[in-house]
Formats: sequence, structure tokens, C-alpha cells
Amino acid sequence: MGQIGKIEKIQYCPQKGRTYIQTEEHKVSVDKGLEGDYHGEKGDASLTLWSLEARTILEDQDFPGICFQKFRENILVSGIDLSKVNPGDCLVAGEVRLKVEKKGKRCHPEACTLEDGRKHCLLRTQTVFLKPLSEGILYEGEEIQVEEQEHE
Repeated sequence: MGQIGKIEKIQYCPQKGRTYIQTEEHKVSVDKGLEGDYHGEKGDASLTLWSLEARTILEDQDFPGICFQKFRENILVSGIDLSKVNPGDCLVAGEVRLKVEKKGKRCHPEACTLEDGRKHCLLRTQTVFLKPLSEGILYEGEEIQVEEQEHE
């Protein structure tokens, strides 16, 4: 058994460029990710996960960087150190099982003042992309647990 945290927020975006909508519960589909999210309509079922702790650190910086200002996660969790979560690990909340596909958001050095080495961007180390392995409902306030896989 791995780390145990809590789902703090669930949000989706119905159309590119629109405001994200926060929900207290939301259906997860293997084929579409969060139901109604525009990413899933293009066949991308991946979900983004980020930690409340990392979000708080970047919000408290003098200049959070261009990526952070635009980045919105689908699932915000607390109590899980995402730097210790690796591709292949799974996160489980109720019936929903999510596999870590990728870690770290791509940086845009041409538009970001953090890239010059003065600041550490947590988006590169703490952003997790997940693929749904099972369908179900995610609930705000629900426990979420990391199932670590053996890594070489």
C-alpha cells in the first residue's frame, strides 16, 4: 500500500478556452476521461492531477510563470507527494482506478521567466497525467490511494 490522500477538487472544461467547471462529483469514463471534458471529446481520455501543496507553493511565489497561470488540473489532491509517484503506478478512489501514464508538464522556456534557473517550477515535477482503467464516480473529499508498482 502506498500514500493515501484526499480529493480536494474535481474540475473539467467543456470547451477549449472556456472556464473550468468545478463539481463535487463527476463520472470517469475509460474512453473519455472526465465526462464532458473537451479533451475526451478528441479521444484523449487522460486526466491531469496536481497537489494542493504544490499549487499553494506556486501561488505564493512572486512570479508563478506563464504555464502555471494557464494550467488547470482535473483533479487536485492533498496528502500525496507526487514527486514520489511514477509512471505505471495507479491511483484508486472508490471504484475508479487511474494509471500514471506520464509525469511532468512540458515547459515553454520562450514564454516563462522561471526557466532561467532562478525558480523551480513544480509543474515539471509534480504534474501527473492519468489514464482511466475503470469507470466510476469521483467525489470531492474522497480518499485516494497510490498503488505503487515495482520499478526497475
